[in-house]
Amino acid sequence: MCLCMSVMAVLSSPHGSDVWLIERVLGVNAVRIVDFSSNVNPYGPSPRAIRAVIDKLWMVSSYPDDEGAKLREKLAEHYGLKASNFIVGNGSTEIIYMFSLLFVGNGSAGIHIPTFSEYERAVTAYGGTCVFTKPHIYDQPNVNELLELMDHDIKAIFICNPNNPNGAIMNFKEIEEVLYEAEKRGVYVLLDEDFIELADEGTVKSFICEVGRFENLVVLRSFTKSHGLAGLRVGYAAAHHRLVERFEVIRTRWNVNLLAQEAAIAALDDAEHVEAARRLVKREKPRLKHEIERLKWLKPIYGHANFLLIEINQGPTSLKLKAELARRGILIRDCSNFKGLNERYIRIAVRRNWENTMLINELKRLSEAS
Repeated sequence: MCLCMSVMAVLSSPHGSDVWLIERVLGVNAVRIVDFSSNVNPYGPSPRAIRAVIDKLWMVSSYPDDEGAKLREKLAEHYGLKASNFIVGNGSTEIIYMFSLLFVGNGSAGIHIPTFSEYERAVTAYGGTCVFTKPHIYDQPNVNELLELMDHDIKAIFICNPNNPNGAIMNFKEIEEVLYEAEKRGVYVLLDEDFIELADEGTVKSFICEVGRFENLVVLRSFTKSHGLAGLRVGYAAAHHRLVERFEVIRTRWNVNLLAQEAAIAALDDAEHVEAARRLVKREKPRLKHEIERLKWLKPIYGHANFLLIEINQGPTSLKLKAELARRGILIRDCSNFKGLNERYIRIAVRRNWENTMLINELKRLSEAS
């Protein structure tokens, strides 16, 4: 591990997929980096989505549809809901910030940890405060722990299911129990299902089709993960139409660009592309876990999503390991900045067979060199 501390400090990033940062700092061409830090579809975007972008390039001098009408209609058709049940955003992160502004404000929100840091960041951006569960590294908090958060006079609660970064899940009945109690107490719930489409088959049931039952529920989704459209920034949420109307009041005009809307519509038509990614993850995740376990100094923690949280039992810190692998053209997620974790944890996405083999081989070389 020969990289200097100043370089490693620069490589510390709040999120994964910082390929441009690696390119600037280490001089490794971003195009040549194999990115295990971003949990997106291992096949990238659907060819249909790419064609849709190419076909509409000539229209980039035009404003996008401000209401995202075609995309919302497509989502309604896809899920058997109404267009009025959907809000679209510049990535799902924009919707997290809108939710925080609308339903938390300068109040408090409940968050289980470790989880996606933008929930806390969005809450504090508008003057709010956060109440946290104890850290759950191997599983999700139980229902009682989430209900206890509500005893702190919170206005909203964030639940990530499957959870990032450990892939842990709550079952349908557990979340339903939380929703009923939250509704009684006037607490809003953001249920982040960004990773649900690439989760282990049959393990997680979505709540998108339940938004008519719960007027306090916002179900978050994204075209980033399962559809591989991270660079276009397009996300969406399903909610009761009365909640969607409140989002529309504060939504930034033209927030989803023209090409993003067209790509998202086309991606929804390519169910086989997502299904192929599911089959790949089902095949490659056990192999990846097994090979990493054999290294002894790394302990993969099994989760139900398309990534693995890994504990470093001995040897380099997470940031040192990230820096050394980045120098070799491989990018992993340093998890030291997840609340509830420390410098002994990393996260890797499940990618294609040859890429997973490349990571395993580099980890073996590091083991032999230490």
